[in-house]
Amino acid sequence: MKSTPSPRVRFAAVLALILCAGAGAYLLLHGSSKTSAASNTAATQVTSTTTTPATKTQTTVKRSSRPHEGNRKKPVEGVNALDAALKAHPIVVVSVYARNVATDSAAMKEAQAGAAEVGAGFVAFNVYQEKLARQLATLVGSSAQVTTPTVLFYTRPRKLAFALKGFADSQVVAQAAQNVFPHVEPWVNDANRICARFITPLGVAQAQAKSADITTAAGRKQAAAALERAAALLNQEAQALGRVRTTVGKAKTYAQVVIDLKQVSSNISSEAGAIRRNDQTTAQATEQTNTKLIATLNALASSLQLTTCAS
Repeated sequence: MKSTPSPRVRFAAVLALILCAGAGAYLLLHGSSKTSAASNTAATQVTSTTTTPATKTQTTVKRSSRPHEGNRKKPVEGVNALDAALKAHPIVVVSVYARNVATDSAAMKEAQAGAAEVGAGFVAFNVYQEKLARQLATLVGSSAQVTTPTVLFYTRPRKLAFALKGFADSQVVAQAAQNVFPHVEPWVNDANRICARFITPLGVAQAQAKSADITTAAGRKQAAAALERAAALLNQEAQALGRVRTTVGKAKTYAQVVIDLKQVSSNISSEAGAIRRNDQTTAQATEQTNTKLIATLNALASSLQLTTCAS
C-alpha cells in the first residue's frame, strides 16, 4: 500500500522544483541583461559642445544607469540580527516561519508580541529565504529537525536554551521566556525602590489610626489625621510610580496599579472625613470598599513582581 506524503513533504518537493526553475530563469535573464546594460550605458552618454571664437571643445560625460547604488544599506537579518539582539537583550525570541503560510505568519506575530511583553529581543527567520534557512540549519545543528512554526529561545553567548514547536500564542511565548531567563527588568527595581521608601511612614500612619479611640472626639481627630497622612503618602507614591516607564507588554497592568493606588488614597481621604463627622456607617462602608480594592491592587502588583508595592 502506498503511503501518501504529508503536506509538508509535498510542499518541500514543490518548493525545490520552483527554486530550480527560478535558478534557470535567473541565469537566462542575467546573461541577456549584459547586452541590455551595455546599450543602456551607451544611451545615457551626454555630449556637450562648447564653441569659442578660437576653438571647439567636445566633452562626453557618462551617467550611471543606477545612481547611489553603493549608498543602499542591506537590512540586518539572520545570524547577524540574532547577534545584535543578544548584545541588547540577555534573551532573544527567534520565530521560525514560512512567510507565505497564514498560520506561520500569525505564529510569528504572536512570538513577537510575547517577546515584547517580557522585554526580550526578537528575530524572525523566514525559511522561504534560502540564505536564512541555511543559517538556521547551522544554528540548530544538522541533527536537529526544525519545522514551522517554531519558537527558539537564545541566551548569551548565542546558546539555544529552549524550543517551542508548533503554534504558540503570545502568553505562552512570554511565560517560556520568563522560565528560560527569570530576570527582573530594571523598571521593576525602580518601582520597588519607590514603594520601599513609603513602607515605614505608611505603617506608622496606619498604626496610629488603628490605635485611636473613635468613640471620643479626640480619638476621632487622631484617627482622621493619621488616615489623611496615609492618603497623602499613597498619593505621592502613586505619582512617583507614574513616572516609571515599563515594557510594552506590562504597561497596561502597571498603569492599572497606579490608578488603583490613587483610588485607595482617595477612599482613605473619604474615610477620614467620615470619621471627623462621626459618620461611622460611611466610614465602615468606605473601609470595606477599600479592602476589596487593595486585594485587587496587591494581586496586580504581585503579577508584576512589585513585591514592596503589595501590602
